[in-house]
Formats: sequence, structure tokens, C-alpha cells
Amino acid sequence: MKERTTITFHSGLDSIGGVVMEVRYGNDRAFFEAGTAYNPAFDMFDGSVDLRKNFIQDYLWIDEIPFIDGIYRKQDIEKRYPNLISAQDYPIDDQAFFITHLHLDHMRMMGMIDPSVRVYLSKPAQIIEKALEDVGQGVQSIRGFDYTDMEDEMDVGKIHIKRFILNDDSYQDYSFYIETPDLKMHHTGDVFLYGKYEANILKEIEYLNEKKIDLLFCEGTRFFAEMKPEDFKDRKLIPSFKPKDGMITFDRLKERMIETVNSHKGLIIFNYYEREMSDVLLFTEISEKTGRKLVYEPESTHIINEFFHRPVCVVVPDTYLKEPDYLKDILSCNEVITKEEILDHPDRYMVQNTYPNILELFDYRNADTLYMHHSGIPLGDFDPKYSNLLNVINSCRMAYDKTYIGEDGYFSPHGETWQILAYIEMVKARLTVPCHSGNRKAFEANLRVPYFHAERKVHYIYDREENILKEADHE
Repeated sequence: MKERTTITFHSGLDSIGGVVMEVRYGNDRAFFEAGTAYNPAFDMFDGSVDLRKNFIQDYLWIDEIPFIDGIYRKQDIEKRYPNLISAQDYPIDDQAFFITHLHLDHMRMMGMIDPSVRVYLSKPAQIIEKALEDVGQGVQSIRGFDYTDMEDEMDVGKIHIKRFILNDDSYQDYSFYIETPDLKMHHTGDVFLYGKYEANILKEIEYLNEKKIDLLFCEGTRFFAEMKPEDFKDRKLIPSFKPKDGMITFDRLKERMIETVNSHKGLIIFNYYEREMSDVLLFTEISEKTGRKLVYEPESTHIINEFFHRPVCVVVPDTYLKEPDYLKDILSCNEVITKEEILDHPDRYMVQNTYPNILELFDYRNADTLYMHHSGIPLGDFDPKYSNLLNVINSCRMAYDKTYIGEDGYFSPHGETWQILAYIEMVKARLTVPCHSGNRKAFEANLRVPYFHAERKVHYIYDREENILKEADHE
């Protein structure tokens, strides 16, 4: 029988992130993403609960990571899950994982994969992840720090993968073109369309048009749960690549943040996502244009040191019951700013504050403080921690600014609904498979191209004549 490519979504179809997609041809298989779903309302492993020695068993037990034969170590699964085949016992010629970017919903489980399985991660992402692990903020791992550098083109047996670098300011965001002897496919990862991304995605689309791809696996983060399919009977969402409906550009976001800082006379507190080195560049530019000195927490300082190879200013929070071993080196390599210096001249500083150090805000309550909430955790009211954040800010009588939202419009870090729809139509794949969405039905209700509603754990083959995915067992 002629070999056929099979596609399996082990997770991540109806959730924000958590995609683990398998492409298999013969005895070779490539996985795309190794994340866990973004669900702050239920995050058992957010640091509040102590991990047990065999944490992989517990991740499997609550379905935080998927049951997949051949990717876990034998000692991690054999006692509780005897029917799950370990990597050591699984007959396979070649297999590997490919990570698009360093957001946890795309790579959180990568450290749980057996060391015999290659995990491809960009060099910049490796620098950031290693620095995170140095300060106790990396992913849980049983494989040590064993990751494979990403190349422009790679092969897993007869599966060929080409990467597209969509942004190189941080850990490098990727999408992947995938080709097997009988199929041409593309996995988007997250579709970002601001700043550098737009020009790079247009180049990606041009390449995919030339290839005339069969399948497009496309994320739909911005199709939120409150949107109902019946709301779109009249096709209210018109595809458009450009910002609209009150959405601002990244350049306007930057201008607005500079205006906000310049108009405030007291202290600025800022909260960003520490994995995002592009955000460090953003705040560095704001600092230079407003004349304020940026001051970081020690852990973020270490990541910046390792990534940019330059010192920054650091303030030590009063939250260490015991000073960690790494703190001495961080303080010796960077300019230490005391709270007293900040409070003496609050208008000269922008000070980082992360949610774990939220009680530090009490020390700045009398400094006419503005809290600039950029992209740091907690992101919004869907996260139970968000009410805690606002309670502390309000009790300190601080002003609050959510940078993505303003009178002149809002900024979206993900591609908006109409942009995703335009992207899909521009790619011109024969068949689109929506994923990475909290509301796939609303996503699909707006598509004007052929699409397929995949189910989790089903092995699919592509029927070219009918332009549909069919269960492999029903061939």
C-alpha cells in the first residue's frame, strides 16, 4: 500500500495555545509546538502548588499535556500509565519537535520530552530559556538543557521543514512550511501582524502561493468565546489585512506610551512579559526619549544581561526570605539603584514590577505613581490574579494605565479576526484547518474558503479529490 501522510492534533484545537500537532510519513514524524493551553482560571502548576518528583505523571493526569506514545521517558510513565509506550520502546526511525516561539502555550512541555527526541529551538530562545532556568523561572525539565539549534531548512526522515523568521528582535517567531512526498502544508504558529511581522508575513505568503499548498493549519486566538456563530450569518467580519475598527498600529502604541510617560510627573511602574526581549527594546526606546532611567528586578536583569550582553539598572525587592545564589552576581554586574534613590527623585525613573513582587507597590504609594500595565501577567480580568493586582494598585492610590487600550483606539498583539481571515484568503491553501482558538465555531462561521473541523486524537489523511481530511483507518 502506498504510504500516506497522516496529521493528528493531540491537543490545542479548542483552546488558546496548547497545540501539539503531529505530521507522520511512514516511520518518521514531526511535531509542531509543545505547549500547554492558556487557562489562568485553572493553572495547577502556576507556582502556588509544589511539584512532586514525578511531575510528568501529574501533568498527564489532569490532561495538561497529551497522551502520546513514544515521547516520554519510561521511568516517568510506566507505573501509572503502563499502556503508554515510552520513547525507549516505541518503534520509530526519526522524530522531532519544532517550537515556533517562547510563549508558554507553545513550549511549556518541551522539557518533559525524552532527551532522545530532538526539540528544535532557536538560539535566541535558548539564551532566554537558559537565563529563565538560572533564576528558577524556566520550564520544568527532565532533559537538562538539551535543545537543537533551528536551521533554515531541516529534515525529519522524509518530512521536510522550512522555517520563516517572522521577527528577530526577541527569541525569533517562526512559522513552518512542511512538505512530505504527498502533501504541502503550513503551520502558522501565532499570526502577528504588527511591526516587522507584516512585511515578513507577506514574504511568507508569496512563498506559499508559489508552492500551492494543500493544508493550512491556522490559529484563531482572537475569535473569543463570547462570539456566537449565529452572530455572523450576514458575514459581519470583512477580511482586511490592515488595522481597522479602532485598532492602532505598533508605531502609534509606542507614541502613545511616550506621551503617557512624558505627561506624568511622578514615578512610573511598568509590567511587561519578561520573555519578550522586543518589549525590552520598546521600553529602552521610551526611556531614551523621555529621559527616565529604567530599573529592573534582578531576575529580568539576568535575562537582559544574557541576551543583550549589557548591564542595566537593578533594584532589589524586599521579597527574598533568603537571598538566592544568583543574586550576588547580578548585583555585581549591574548598577544597583536603591528604593531611597527612587523615592527621592521619582520623576527620574521607570521601575519594573512583576506580579510576584506586587507588595513592593506599597513602598511607592506616596510617589505620585502611575502603573503602566503592558503585557505582563496578569493580562486581564479573565485571570483571577487580576483583581488582586487592582486591589493593591487602588489601595496605594496609584493611577493605572493599560497600554494596549486608549482613547484613540486599542492595540492587538495577535492578528485580529478580520486580519486572520484576510491572511487565510491570501495564502490560498486548498483546505484550512482552524486551531488554537477558544471558539472555533465562530472562526469557521466567518471563513469564505474550504475548511475542515478537525477532532482531537484522530489520525487524518488528505483526500485530494474531495478536498477533505478523512480518518486514516477509514481509507
